[in-house]
Amino acid sequence: MKNFQISNYNIGMLYYFYTLLLIFINVIVFFLIRNGRLDADDLDMSYHTVFNLRQYHRILTSAFCHVDPIHLLMNMISLYNVGSFAESYFGHLRMLLIYFVSMILGKCFSLYIRHSNRDDYTSSMGASGAISGLLGAYFLVILHRYGFSGMQYLLRPVVSLVMISALPGVDGTSHFCCMAVGMALTWLLYLL
Repeated sequence: MKNFQISNYNIGMLYYFYTLLLIFINVIVFFLIRNGRLDADDLDMSYHTVFNLRQYHRILTSAFCHVDPIHLLMNMISLYNVGSFAESYFGHLRMLLIYFVSMILGKCFSLYIRHSNRDDYTSSMGASGAISGLLGAYFLVILHRYGFSGMQYLLRPVVSLVMISALPGVDGTSHFCCMAVGMALTWLLYLL
């Protein structure tokens, strides 16, 4: 694994270009939905729409939809913080790989868990699942590098994730499934 220093990773717009691009896409999609150019009901996901209606694209499109400006703002702040670290530490393509694979597999696991609980119609949307995948990667890097003495770097993001996931209407299952996928993928890419 690379040498790692929390306070001295590559900083600069060039080092997290794709993080900024993901933020830009999320904001554009949000405004297109708000202005009626896109319909969020055609982009969100539930077990029924993805697997029964075979609209698999919704796993991807739902990650770019947000319910309201606060939802968008909170996710974009989180994406900026975690994404800029991940992109500068792992590199552009690996960060995107962790982001999208965590999003897709984590959301599929989440939908399967919902289906097993007979919850086929509840919609889910937002980038927080994919962000949780990057947070899982960050979590694993810190633990690998610092062991449990690195918990000081993990406390705030993990507590925030747990608190947000416990809120009504938030798909906490997706958050934790995506985080687990991000950790597993990071472990496969860097620790094997």
